[in-house]
Amino acid sequence: MRALNRAIRAPLTGLMGAAVFALCAGVGATEGRALFGRTGAVLGTVAGAAAAILCFFKLLLPWRTRAVLPSVLDPAQLSALDHVRRADESLQRIAETYERQERGAVGTAKKPRGPERLR
Repeated sequence: MRALNRAIRAPLTGLMGAAVFALCAGVGATEGRALFGRTGAVLGTVAGAAAAILCFFKLLLPWRTRAVLPSVLDPAQLSALDHVRRADESLQRIAETYERQERGAVGTAKKPRGPERLR
């Protein structure tokens, strides 16, 4: 979310969005006028503006967000997440070992040389 907010507020994103909007609206107006006259120019401008908005939110903004993402990530936060992941894995192993011991105490006794001792 921070990368998205930073990408939205970046001046380059605004300039690129304005350029896409002008280009799409201009092409829509030109093609609409060529095909249907004055009414087509208005409809083409509206269609071009809609295409520009769609292009901005589906293509341009996600691209800029991915470009800004590395500057938002803090290495300290990533190492903290890594510590949490390691602690979670350790707790999972402890829980599995405890469950195996509980099942072994309730079930049959393990043979000292049998394959059950490895579980």
